[in-house]
Amino acid sequence: MMPFAGKRDPPSSRPFGAALVSDDGVPGPVATPASLPAPTIFHEPWWLSAASGGTYEEVTVSSGGLVVGRLPYVRRRIAGQTILTMPAMTHVLGPALSPDISGSKVQLLSREIALTTALIEQLPRAKHIWFRLHGRTRSTLAFEASGFSNAANFTVEIQPASGEALWQNMRSKTRNVIRRARDYYSIITLDEAMPFLELYDANLRQRSRRNHYNQVLCRTVVSSCLQHGAGRILAAVNPAGKLEAAIFTVWDCHTEYYFMSTRAPQSLSGASSLLTWTAIQEAAAKGRVFDADMIHVVDGKLPNLTLLTSYGGDLRPRYHVRRSSAFLQTVQHFRHLFGRLR
Repeated sequence: MMPFAGKRDPPSSRPFGAALVSDDGVPGPVATPASLPAPTIFHEPWWLSAASGGTYEEVTVSSGGLVVGRLPYVRRRIAGQTILTMPAMTHVLGPALSPDISGSKVQLLSREIALTTALIEQLPRAKHIWFRLHGRTRSTLAFEASGFSNAANFTVEIQPASGEALWQNMRSKTRNVIRRARDYYSIITLDEAMPFLELYDANLRQRSRRNHYNQVLCRTVVSSCLQHGAGRILAAVNPAGKLEAAIFTVWDCHTEYYFMSTRAPQSLSGASSLLTWTAIQEAAAKGRVFDADMIHVVDGKLPNLTLLTSYGGDLRPRYHVRRSSAFLQTVQHFRHLFGRLR
């Protein structure tokens, strides 16, 4: 089992291109984005920079001059108190550990816990820390041992399979609305962010709803994904050539994530389902799992459970961990309560 360095990096962002130094003080290889552990797209330095406006930081652990563990975060202020959390629009995060190791299951688990603990110990002092952990996180034991509480949300993952198998795994009602939409719409790929974002805003205005995304930040994230070849915008065009619906997905080498979608009020009800089905097929063709996004619990109900499970797939947990002062817990409770009342 590879040991990790006793000398740890300070809890702040390390500029890429700086040489790493191992335990014995010998300069190691240059730290570049390509050499850093990144189990998801949300761990990529370009994503973190785009989603945080360039303000993200991270703590790291190195061994033999190479980074073998990193934990990115952003600092924010609530009620005058420092909190550490994930950048906006980032679905999952948590520790990124190097996969280039071998050993027994017991050795691997021990190493994961030790590396994660070393990362947690370097985090700056904060009254509140919260992360939703990525799907390759096998346990929250290191966080629990460090005083964090844990819970779980659930997402739906659709494993890559043949088109026929994927089609048969869907609910019959979903297949029917897709058939109707397929006879009406043409599917195109948009190469730029703005047509999608303009459609997104216009559809919200027609429904008298507010866009909760920061528009500048959203444009930066979508554009960055397109530029890095890690995102796709699929759009449904009616017979008159007008865009009526669109979906934006992002991916890494393992998973494609449903990210944003929009549909005009006058469009067919199956427009979004057709686009999601198209994205599922394209993800499967690349050997990627399709993550249909988180199942929400609202006022004791599961409003999107039927929709997300209608495409087939399996429920998977997304662990999240939190360490918070009593004061911040009270502030968060009243913010949540006020939001519900409003």
